[in-house]
Order: sequence, then C-alpha cells, then structure tokens
Amino acid sequence: MSDNGMKKIMIGILICLIIIALKPTPSFEQNYPPYPDVSNGQSVVQLTEDRMAIVDNGMDSGMYGEVIVLEFDENTNTFELIGTYNYIEDYYDSQEGQ
Repeated sequence: MSDNGMKKIMIGILICLIIIALKPTPSFEQNYPPYPDVSNGQSVVQLTEDRMAIVDNGMDSGMYGEVIVLEFDENTNTFELIGTYNYIEDYYDSQEGQ
C-alpha cells in the first residue's frame, strides 16, 4: 500500500478517535435510589463460627421482631434453619402481666 493510502487511513482513524473522545456522555435523571435500601430493617449477626442470626426489626416488614437462626452445613454448603424466635411477642406478653 502506498504512503498516500496509509495517510488517509491514519487520518480517518484519528478523526474517529476525536469524535469518540468528544462525544457527550448521557445523563440519567433518577427520582429513586439505584438499589433498594435493605439497611433499615434487617441485621445479620454472627453467633459462632458456623451460626448466624437474621434479626428483622423493620416495623412494616410483617416479620417484625423475628429472629431466624441458621447453621452452615459443610457437607451440603448450605445454611440450615435451626430455629426462630419472636422477641416482640415475648416483650408485649411480659408488659401485659405488669
């Protein structure tokens, strides 16, 4: 290929790169958070090396006051349910007795 043809190709590539570099970036207007906020209402607490508890303290969750205890089974690589407990029910029961 001649030097003249190579210059045209190089100039074309340079023009394309300049267009890409100067292209405006799109803007997105969001009236909502980009991901759901799960920080208010649930807590994960590690009890032992292979046990954890999930505490639901979200007032509008439908499971308010529920504590779910899970244990990790190394054979199946899954968490198994050990038990549940609702501390709110016990709190209100103890308040009614006073």
